[in-house]
Amino acid sequence: MTLTTLARSGHIYSLWWIIIGLIIIFILRYNILTVFYIFRTYLSWYQFSAGVINSKDDFDTTMSSYPINQTSAMPNYQSVVPAILHHIVVGNIDLNKHPTWTVARAACLKLHPNYEHKFWNDSLAEKFILEEYPWFFEAWKNYKYPIQRADSLRYLILYRYGGIFLDMDLHCRRSLGPLRRFEFISPVAYPVGLSNGFLMVSARHPFMKLLVDQLPLFNHNFVLPYATVMFSTGCMYISAQYLLYEDRNRLKLLDYKQHRLSGRISTPLFHHHGSSSWHSNDACIHFIDMCDFDVYSMESKKKKTKTERGNFAMPERCCTLCKENLIRPFFFL
Repeated sequence: MTLTTLARSGHIYSLWWIIIGLIIIFILRYNILTVFYIFRTYLSWYQFSAGVINSKDDFDTTMSSYPINQTSAMPNYQSVVPAILHHIVVGNIDLNKHPTWTVARAACLKLHPNYEHKFWNDSLAEKFILEEYPWFFEAWKNYKYPIQRADSLRYLILYRYGGIFLDMDLHCRRSLGPLRRFEFISPVAYPVGLSNGFLMVSARHPFMKLLVDQLPLFNHNFVLPYATVMFSTGCMYISAQYLLYEDRNRLKLLDYKQHRLSGRISTPLFHHHGSSSWHSNDACIHFIDMCDFDVYSMESKKKKTKTERGNFAMPERCCTLCKENLIRPFFFL
């Protein structure tokens, strides 16, 4: 075989690999695009969000300037968010096993007596989606994890009706009326992004439309349960859409230092019970690399207050479960 023939066969061999690579990229193009958006969120969050979080709009985020029972933005501002409270429980969840949820919801209803109260369960959710979003019904039903249905449902509901969505473990300390002057409200999450456990938004808001429209594009299996939920419908999903939204300066973000909703903690607005039952085991993956048991336990005990210790609850619990061999890192399914 001549050198020319060998060179030619080598070029053909390389060409085949290039073609195969291009085919793989084409098949996985949406997965690749999704992963790009997620990494972009982590890398550029502070660059794009700092101005919004620190914006000066004369609003007192400590809430101390407003009456506890103020149910609207009046008299100084128009209430652009409808007076509707939304709570969601879908999937095989027995509320009798979560008495704090019932108490928390009752506290919120009591502080918003003139609001419409909507409690969404599986049957109501299915009826609503079939009527309003029939194109999405099969995808919604086929989500692998119930929390994906709960996450996506809140976006669908808030786009159609607007109002206030609250996770079941949020116990209201005061009325949310003063915040109704803003067309969109969400607390900042840690380490980056938005929390979707508390959302306030006007009806038919274009950002909510973006969240609804992008759900099929991000509907992928990311191998790990926690990653699949977070990236397809959860906090990283809404955060990625936030960075894609051109008019994001109009979205009001509440500073993490005052309004974080992680662990058992009290903010100016809520007592957060920190249930997070949907990912109590899966979330441990996120903290596996923090499980230097002796050091971590010591650091947790050094915390002075119960509120401060709340942020250590999930990692410490995960470390304990790992140590006792009750969960297996990276292989929960």
